[in-house]
Amino acid sequence: MQPNKLTPGYNLMWESSRMMLPEHKQVLRAHEKELNKQTKPLLDEQQITLFSEQINEAFHFRQAIKVKVFDPFETVYRIGEVKQIDGQKQRIKLDTNDGIEWILFQDILNVSIM
Repeated sequence: MQPNKLTPGYNLMWESSRMMLPEHKQVLRAHEKELNKQTKPLLDEQQITLFSEQINEAFHFRQAIKVKVFDPFETVYRIGEVKQIDGQKQRIKLDTNDGIEWILFQDILNVSIM
């Protein structure tokens, strides 16, 4: 039996279309990225309390910390020294090698003291 475009496992439907426009590639990449999008995990109160204690300890003793920050498309870690804790805006000021960065409490997934 000769394969045709309806035969399962054969890509003959696209055989004559060997050219893709840049717009098509861009849309395909955006779609693939959207498929790999992660949802933010829920943290319990004990984890949040532990993170708060570790951040306060690192701030008072001027220790470096490693913070895992939520990003829907990749795992992001920030390493640096806590320079300020802003309780009103619910964020910390982290001095990293790349400069100063503000991280929201709600985006923190894990904290470890270096």
